[in-house]
Amino acid sequence: MASSSAQQLIAAILSALKDTSAPKAWLVTVIETWGSSPRPAGSMMFWSGLTGVVGSISGGCIEEDVLQKIRADELPSDRPSQLSYGGKGDQRFKLPCGGKLTVLVEPLSGGEEAITAWEACLRALNSRQGIARFVDVTHGHWRWQGSASFDLHYENNVVSYFAGPARKLLIVGANPTAYHLAEFASALDFAVTVCDPSSDVGQYWFEANFCAFKPAYPDGFVAQDFGDAQSAVVTVSHDPRIDDMALLEALPSKAFYVGAMGSLATSHKRLQRLQSLGLSVQSLQRLHAPIGIDIGSKTPSEIAMSIAAHLVQCYSAQRVSAMAASKVAPGVAL
Repeated sequence: MASSSAQQLIAAILSALKDTSAPKAWLVTVIETWGSSPRPAGSMMFWSGLTGVVGSISGGCIEEDVLQKIRADELPSDRPSQLSYGGKGDQRFKLPCGGKLTVLVEPLSGGEEAITAWEACLRALNSRQGIARFVDVTHGHWRWQGSASFDLHYENNVVSYFAGPARKLLIVGANPTAYHLAEFASALDFAVTVCDPSSDVGQYWFEANFCAFKPAYPDGFVAQDFGDAQSAVVTVSHDPRIDDMALLEALPSKAFYVGAMGSLATSHKRLQRLQSLGLSVQSLQRLHAPIGIDIGSKTPSEIAMSIAAHLVQCYSAQRVSAMAASKVAPGVAL
């Protein structure tokens, strides 16, 4: 599922389970897809009378149908149920390209044991660890464990899926390109931080609700918050005194993406400077510069779009590589 949404969704679950005035709480997970579907397997939605809808399993029509069934007490309240949508025989829900999907609808109950388990999941995600959740689709029993990334697995009545910590993006430099990139990345479920030490930064940065703004130099930021495999670092300030400081920390880190804005000539000079400052050739090879996908971008918003697309592309490639190397056996029985 979308990484930042996992923490938001589990936080909503905990709020509902801890509040006895919210009698119904339901978790809905896409567990199977065929053909083209609006959301991939593993996508989740939570609903309670306290929180409303958190997350997404489609473009809206399937959410509406599931909630209608929940409100009308058409689904079992003591065990999970499965609902299928789309396909040739479904006249109500025509998914793209004739696709089909099945969702698992879990009624969630409170109690100390359940709350403790969900709290442990949230702590793991907040500490930047991935988790695997295993659900018995017949009885509803579930457990979790720390895990590397893997694709959703459904076998022997057990669904297992991965949830990762929030993807994070550090943007160094506060300018129009950074502003649009922060907006785009936030919409793509990145938790975005922008830093710039300049005293001339516009007030609108302090009022932006899609990113955190830090009026500071980037030194220490990567080591503290943006050095793991769920993080990306992008420098756009055009000031070597600021950009290079961040790159020196980011390139040797585990960040899945490190990029710097600038022309080919500027990028070549930057590599020479960074090498003279002691970075290895291996680290320098990780730098995306010039930054972004070549879409012929010229304006700040177009450049930001090319960077955002490149972030998604590189993250997806890293995830595929991590899954190929993972030794997780997700089909373990409960």
